[in-house]
Amino acid sequence: MKPVPIARALDTAAAVWLPVDALRPNPRNPRAHGAEVQRLARTIVRTTWGAPIIAQAGTHRIIGGHGRLEAARLILAGIEVDGIARGGPDHRFDRSAPGPGLVPVRLVDVSDAEADAMTLADNATALQGRDDAAALVAMATAAFARDAPTMADMGYAAADLDALIRRAGNAVIASAAPPASAFEHAADDTVERPEIIGDAPTYRGDPDGREYDESVEDEVECLSCPHCGGKVPRG
Repeated sequence: MKPVPIARALDTAAAVWLPVDALRPNPRNPRAHGAEVQRLARTIVRTTWGAPIIAQAGTHRIIGGHGRLEAARLILAGIEVDGIARGGPDHRFDRSAPGPGLVPVRLVDVSDAEADAMTLADNATALQGRDDAAALVAMATAAFARDAPTMADMGYAAADLDALIRRAGNAVIASAAPPASAFEHAADDTVERPEIIGDAPTYRGDPDGREYDESVEDEVECLSCPHCGGKVPRG
């Protein structure tokens, strides 16, 4: 594949900077937001703005990023982060932003139906991967102290990480455990029991019942005769 010339690739910006009030939330957005918006706002202030909001080009209706829009409004209203007043109307969401109060927006030229499909896809769990607990814990603990506020706001406080470690360990143990034998489920009538060939066992270490050991008398209520199979009461 031929490389795309740099000048040609920069002809159209991947995202533009727009004021928060220029964006329209989708009233039918299926994702409900609550207290997590406060945590998201603090995370943005501690770091920087990451992924752009996705909006329909013709209407500026949001396709993906309703939570980020709400977080931006909280920041512009002023928010306390780690005991310090941050944000406000003069806040810049990124050092490269051309002015305060502007957020990066990816405008896409799609129909209303396509926009709705993209919103549903953005929230569809079937299109998302799964967390690797070990990798997640390793990343969270490599650069941050235990119970760091940044990690706590993301849902990775010390107790959350401990729970991840326990679940990961239990999963490893469960996958390595040998399957339960049919004898362990003898009380379950639905379990098929193996056919016993030969005489019934008379004591541990003699599965064929061909020998007799008086030491087993204290362990059982009765004994099986190794010759005729009759039950002999103990004593």
